[in-house]
Amino acid sequence: MFFKEIERVAKIVKSVLKEKNVKIIAQFDTDGITAASILIKALIREDANFSLRIVKQLTNDVINNLVVSEDDLIIFVDCGSGQLDRLTKILEKTIVLILDHHEPVRMNHINLFHINPIIFGVEELSSSIICYLFAKSLNIKNTDTIDLSIIGAIGDEQEEKWEFHGILKDILEESKIIGKVSVTKGLRLYGRNSRPIHKALAYSFEPYIPGISGSESKAVQFLSEIGIDVKADGEWKKLSDLTVEEQKLLASAIIRERLNELDVADIFGDVYTLVGKPKELQDAREFATLINACGRTGNPEVGIRLCLGDYGIIEKSWKVLEQYRRMISNALNLVRENNLIKSTENFNFLIAGDRISDSIIGTTISILLNSNLVKKEKPIFGFADASDSMVKVSARVSNSIDVDLKKIISEAVKRVGGEGGGHKQAAGALIPKEKIQEFIYHINSLLGETNAKES
Repeated sequence: MFFKEIERVAKIVKSVLKEKNVKIIAQFDTDGITAASILIKALIREDANFSLRIVKQLTNDVINNLVVSEDDLIIFVDCGSGQLDRLTKILEKTIVLILDHHEPVRMNHINLFHINPIIFGVEELSSSIICYLFAKSLNIKNTDTIDLSIIGAIGDEQEEKWEFHGILKDILEESKIIGKVSVTKGLRLYGRNSRPIHKALAYSFEPYIPGISGSESKAVQFLSEIGIDVKADGEWKKLSDLTVEEQKLLASAIIRERLNELDVADIFGDVYTLVGKPKELQDAREFATLINACGRTGNPEVGIRLCLGDYGIIEKSWKVLEQYRRMISNALNLVRENNLIKSTENFNFLIAGDRISDSIIGTTISILLNSNLVKKEKPIFGFADASDSMVKVSARVSNSIDVDLKKIISEAVKRVGGEGGGHKQAAGALIPKEKIQEFIYHINSLLGETNAKES
């Protein structure tokens, strides 16, 4: 039913594309940017007129400021499902297509085409995968965007134990068959082909390496202590330059660093190589991180250009990535040095104010959850100023805990005002700044009720 609906909607959209001005509104993270890039490639093939806007969040302000007419086709990418009840004025004017995977508001309207796997009882898929399936239904030639769908799925953390399953695995197999992606097992470290090994270690936040993540000097010292030279013939060595013996030595050393406090298994996983791309962009995880950095530092156009194959922008993208990594490293150091992590009975949280950007607060708490800085037995919430009056809330929980953060946050938002939603293990909200403590009280209470039911 899900796939038939995609084909049906694609057929209808294809019939009206030449008559419409297509306006794409997409989320600013890896999933949103790759999904939007897939659509752009597809629309170029259809010779359609289109524009693109990347947003942090589909807020009331964004919706209210959208200028639409009956000549427009509005496409919401990686957003829109949870805001449908606020799109009624737009639906009265023109056609709206939603390609999203977030929890949907249920609504029927003659002008609405809503492709979301949740509606059809299908397993969770990233928006990039949904856009790929839609684009392929528009034109089979759009199969050449399959690598972007894989990058988006990785960026959206769609893997289970660092592997794809179900429909995602089928699409990965398809990408392997057509020669777009190859898969091997290896260390899950950033910068395999693009960065000196000590930087790869310093930039490794997922997996987190205690005492090394965030510090190049500590990474150099670590490599020296285990007997791995950081240079060969005067050139910095990369992970891909290591011998098999050196790789084993490095893996063993990282395991020892994590042994006492963290899961050692998650340093290994599938390594996805993007065939045909420049060497420094061939690691799909690195590409996903790079695109995420572009979106979260206010440079989404750089990410779009990379996805579309404009590799003249690579040097600028490295600078963007350095900025992003510094932001994350500074955020983690801030948390450590100031003991920002606080606890209630049922969850951990940090209130960052304006000291951590609202664009990386979710990334920061994700890293903290996978580090030795917080206990995984509780969810973690992060609060960062989004404006003078509003606060961005991000929440994460490990997959070993049966807590539905989306439901918890959605209920808490009803009690304090604001907007909220997301997924079971990763959710977020915008709430009034003066309501932080009340919000914390309600979250603790709601989590307590959930725990009581389970026991």
